[in-house]
Amino acid sequence: MLTGGALVTALLFPPAAALAAPSIPKNFLLYEKEARKDIKNEHWLLNEGSDLIEVENIACSNAKLKKDWIARRDLTYDPRMDGDEKHNAERGEQVFLFAKAAAAEKLMTEFRTRLTRCGKLVKVIDPKIGDGSVGASRAVKSTKSNPVPQTLQFVAVRKGAAVAIYWDRHNDAPAITTMARHKSDATKMAAKLCRIGGC
Repeated sequence: MLTGGALVTALLFPPAAALAAPSIPKNFLLYEKEARKDIKNEHWLLNEGSDLIEVENIACSNAKLKKDWIARRDLTYDPRMDGDEKHNAERGEQVFLFAKAAAAEKLMTEFRTRLTRCGKLVKVIDPKIGDGSVGASRAVKSTKSNPVPQTLQFVAVRKGAAVAIYWDRHNDAPAITTMARHKSDATKMAAKLCRIGGC
């Protein structure tokens, strides 16, 4: 039982853990230190918390994802940064933190639902990483109405209340990474996600 003085102290100065909201620590992402060194944004773009960057996965319908995460961080690497859409190629890393593991699991379910709607347009993989994972690739050929071809692939992994995504996209240009690297990165990050999402 707290004495009067101890009670006042506890009320005025609660434990640090009670004050700190769940968050993603600085330099937590695998490529974050490298991205932060690029202070002129010559190749890297860092997004901390805004909704300007999409959730990078594959969608074949207009169904929106439920954006109920409490923290997020995005990194995008573009070797050219010249605005040439036709020859664009980029890759990225995203981490999302939720209040509960069930909400993070729901995001993963939404990814799978999106892929189901794609039918044979996508190649889906099940990497068996963390508490759940999914990956896919889709190639869109050039047409008269859409002359720029595009290939997108991603791997998403969940651990507790956190989700990480590794992705790349390239148009009429060579890919700058591989699905094998995405799976390797997702495996590394799955172990780290325990620090923020629990295990």
